Amino acid sequence: MHRRKFILSAAALAIAGGAHAAYPAKTFTPAVWRSLRDTDKTVVMNFRATWSLTCQIKADLIADALAENPAYTDLTFLDVDWDTFGPSQMTQRLKVERRSTLLVMKNGDEVARLVNEPYARKVRALLDAALAA
Repeated sequence: MHRRKFILSAAALAIAGGAHAAYPAKTFTPAVWRSLRDTDKTVVMNFRATWSLTCQIKADLIADALAENPAYTDLTFLDVDWDTFGPSQMTQRLKVERRSTLLVMKNGDEVARLVNEPYARKVRALLDAALAA
């Protein structure tokens, strides 16, 4: 019985983990970050893990916000794979201590941050701060 529950749970996670919210995001690489870091573009960095429910909820909230407010499409979104880059010097320099962190950067400076708060009003407030930067 436990084996069946395990297999069904693993299958459900595999299906859910493959689903991504539709919002335009670049995939983080050091080269992409270097090209964006010191520009006038406002960059929303999403430190996420594909297996994290909170991260998926935030991705869905970002997609919903973009659908509701076309002005958010002026922002550049950068998805940072936590499992790959979580223990990196970059996250240490930016003081990102956990996945499920949204960080807004402009001209190499931090504008706003949201840590582990998967709430629509909080995500919209962060995106509004990004637009105002």
